[in-house]
Formats: sequence, structure tokens, C-alpha cells
Amino acid sequence: MSRGWKAAAALLAVGCAAEVVRRRWRGGWVARANRELDVRDQVVRQEAPETADLRFEAHRLRELGDAAGALEVHARLLAARADALGADHPQVLVTRFNHAGHIWDAGDKAGALGAYEEVLADMVRVLGEDDPETRWTRKVLAIRRDRAEGAS
Repeated sequence: MSRGWKAAAALLAVGCAAEVVRRRWRGGWVARANRELDVRDQVVRQEAPETADLRFEAHRLRELGDAAGALEVHARLLAARADALGADHPQVLVTRFNHAGHIWDAGDKAGALGAYEEVLADMVRVLGEDDPETRWTRKVLAIRRDRAEGAS
């Protein structure tokens, strides 16, 4: 076997070993992500079809620029989820966070800030200070406060 073929075989062996290590490392976080998605997806699968339709309709209206229409549809979605899951369910808290965003987009900055503050207080109470959703809500509230103060 020539020197070139030996070098190619060595590179191939190293590449195969690196691929095995990469797949094992990647497999751990992919499995964890899939478990988390299964938990979240389970809530969505358990939703009534009408609730899912409301979610899609609110998103469609928001994307089309109809903030007032999206806010109205999203309010119905929030009420339906709260009735089905309970006010303290994590998915309902996330829906309330999203609803505050719809209020903001509709132009009611003060109302949106109040909604963000209320959902943040409930997230701290239900999910805890260190939950990612709580931290994200706190960050968005700070950003929105800065924008509201800068606009006035």
C-alpha cells in the first residue's frame, strides 16, 4: 500500500471516529429536546379543534397586520384555554404573555404593560423566579417599558 493510501485510510478512520462521537453527543440533547416538545405538544394535541383554529386565526390576522382583529380572536383563545386548563396552567400563562403582545401591537401600550406585569407576577408565583418563561417575560417587560418611555 502506498503512502497516499495509508494517509487516506487514516483520515477516513479519524473521520468515522469523530462522527460516532458527534452522534453520541448530539443524541443526548436531541432526546431531551424531543421529550420537552412531547410535553408541550401534548397540551396542543389535547386542545379542542376550535381552540387550535382560534390560535391559527389570531396568528394569521397578526401576520396580515390586522392587530385589532388578532387581539379580539386571541382574547377568545385565552378565555377558551383558561376554561379548559385552568388559570395557573403554564400554557395559559404563555397565552397571557402572548395576549399582552397582541395588546401592544393594537396600540394600547399602557394596557400591554399592565398585562405583562400581571402575567409576570403569576409566572413568578406558579413557575418560579428561575423558570425560562419567567425570565423571558421579565426581559420583554423591560424592553417594552423602555420603548414606551422613549415614545412618550
